[in-house]
Amino acid sequence: MESADHRLTDGVGRRDMLALAAGGGAAWISGLSGFAALTAAAMPGASAAAALAPRTYDPKAWHQRLKRVMQVNFNEKDPENFDAEKYADHLAACRAQATWLSITNVTAFYPSNISGLPRSAFLGERDIFGECVRALRKRNIRILGRLSPDLAKASVSQEHPEWFRRDKEGRLVTGAPPEAGPQEFALTCQFTSYYSDLIPAVMTEVMTRYGIDGIYTNGWPNGGRGLTVPPCYCQTCRAIGEPGTEAYRAAYEKRAIELWQLYDGVVRRANPDAIYTGNLGGGFEAGELDFEGLMKQAPFYFADTQGRYALGDPAWTASQQIRLGKALVDNRPVPLATASYSLGIGGMWRNASGSPEEIRSRLFQTAATGGTVYAHWLGYQQGFVEDRRWQAVTREVLSWQADNDRHFHNVGSLADVAMVISLRSNRVYQAPAGTNKLDSIQGMYRALIDARMPFDLLLDADLSLARIGRYKALILPNFAALSDGQARQIAAYVAQGGSLLSTFETGLYDEAGKKRADFALGRLYGMRKTGDRTSYTDGLFTYPPGASTLQRIERNHPLTASFRDTNWIHGTALRVPIRAEGDPLMTFVPPYPSYPTEAVYPRTLRTDEPTLVAREAGASRLVYLSGEVEGTYWRTGSADLGDLLVNAIRWTGGDDRTLTVDGEGLIEIYGWQTEPGYAVHLLNYTNPEFRSGTLRRSYPVGTQKVRMKLNSAKPLRQASLLRSAKPLPLRQQGNLVEFSIPDLVDYEVAALEY
Repeated sequence: MESADHRLTDGVGRRDMLALAAGGGAAWISGLSGFAALTAAAMPGASAAAALAPRTYDPKAWHQRLKRVMQVNFNEKDPENFDAEKYADHLAACRAQATWLSITNVTAFYPSNISGLPRSAFLGERDIFGECVRALRKRNIRILGRLSPDLAKASVSQEHPEWFRRDKEGRLVTGAPPEAGPQEFALTCQFTSYYSDLIPAVMTEVMTRYGIDGIYTNGWPNGGRGLTVPPCYCQTCRAIGEPGTEAYRAAYEKRAIELWQLYDGVVRRANPDAIYTGNLGGGFEAGELDFEGLMKQAPFYFADTQGRYALGDPAWTASQQIRLGKALVDNRPVPLATASYSLGIGGMWRNASGSPEEIRSRLFQTAATGGTVYAHWLGYQQGFVEDRRWQAVTREVLSWQADNDRHFHNVGSLADVAMVISLRSNRVYQAPAGTNKLDSIQGMYRALIDARMPFDLLLDADLSLARIGRYKALILPNFAALSDGQARQIAAYVAQGGSLLSTFETGLYDEAGKKRADFALGRLYGMRKTGDRTSYTDGLFTYPPGASTLQRIERNHPLTASFRDTNWIHGTALRVPIRAEGDPLMTFVPPYPSYPTEAVYPRTLRTDEPTLVAREAGASRLVYLSGEVEGTYWRTGSADLGDLLVNAIRWTGGDDRTLTVDGEGLIEIYGWQTEPGYAVHLLNYTNPEFRSGTLRRSYPVGTQKVRMKLNSAKPLRQASLLRSAKPLPLRQQGNLVEFSIPDLVDYEVAALEY
């Protein structure tokens, strides 16, 4: 194997690449470059993503059972003092099943023979990649070679100027302003031969030489983040069209699909059991690419959301990302990378250890949600010599998961409620000024946690009864762009006894974002709109979205039962005016000045305009909130609106739930049927830093009382608390089980076994 490598003197030629990729589904693209590649990428017709046939993977394959990944990215200086055994020892101590190992194309950590691929200046005669492969194999750790095709050394542009992104003036795009001067690295363009020739050649060389288990491309295909920011005006891109246009988006997506298939073919040709995957770690907002199409091919959803970056990011961002990944790939694994270095709001210390509590919480969220626990560090010298603090928490959590691995292989969810998300709707919907289109998702997610309601997240790609019929209730947080077909599916679900909670502009637009004359689901609720969405000004202050109207309570109902000693509660500045059948439960009180104090009183105390609809139809419970209640709750923290959402969630979800947990604290709950039995996961977010960037310590919340219904009355054999490593006393009567989890600190798992 070693001697064969060095016959690759000038890289892999196009003829070799075509032969190598044969059977990969898109081998022809490997011979394309320049305008020929552009032409293929921009061909008219159905989208490339839609044409993809789903790949199937053996559920018993190692990558489908993957639960632990530990990754250390190398920097260019690492080869100077690198100790492969010490590095591999830590991965073994974590009991990692796999790692992503730096190849890379930016600066190679192995002695490549490919022209145009720079080696690390500190590599000398060493082969760091090869040393690590040998050390990892001794410890039975699987290896995905890591590439990062989005970047290359700017100096490479002297020999290959055609590989790089260009601004309108023809300068290299580096991410820094032109006045900053020359930069060490520059961004590459995916329409060039850098992607179709060089990257496959590197993959071929590494797969042939080292026989690793697969390849991962970091920073690509970006999920749409790189389409327009920063834009590319290289010669190839100028021929496609202006970045940001539909023509450019379609060409970019088609090229991404073709390259994905090319890389997959290269890897599988070298090793039929090997896998390829790219970086698809976007979020709910969705990029310009079709994530769902790419996911048809991926062995798993790699979620590259390593921490909390923005002010207001909630502590549960890891859980959210895993939920999205599971919705995209269903039963395939979802590895979520968690940074072991320090991230903060507006700050990043990538060579210093992060808060153990924040790291631990994210890893526990990943485990609880059914994801693959994945810890990430940067640099050997920085992490094995200078700052070693991160090692303890990664070793602790990953090895703990390994001890209890069998309880983390889930068979099905115990949730009775599902929140439905549409990435397409998020793409086409134009949110009101001053808001973010994700506010509704974030606010409803928070309210579900407040309500202690276990729930699943579903994508709108499949709303068939076979898919949604198992849930007692569906929640549609401002699902604005709803197709006629989806509306019919939801109506059929309600006709079968399903309950529904929807909000604000749900169904007021079609799937293309075109405004409808009325609600697509209006007949279900017995309502119609009387005007377009509104916001307000009082002449002195412009009310920001989320401010200063009221809702008057007109009659008793479970949705209003928690509001005592008041005739009204908070309203929202954004709403859709409606008329509805029957007597209103709550009505709209128009806005009024907030200053001067002499003017602070409602000019109208009562109207006949409802702000919500709550009705029962057979076994179904239906709630519609006309205001942007959940988005306003997310932005303002309004206690009244939070309570209204909790009341609506609980009433819609019904009283006869599969899993309930009573106690104090802000707790996210997961219930799973597992291979050995059942598992109940409790994540404690009760913390002053739950929206402040970094958890620094945990705050215990006391005993949590759990009641759950099993699928059968078969007696359980044993029960235990995995985090506490203690037996768990429980009471079982038929298929009903009750137990208590004492002194919940950060995370606990109750494992029940037959």
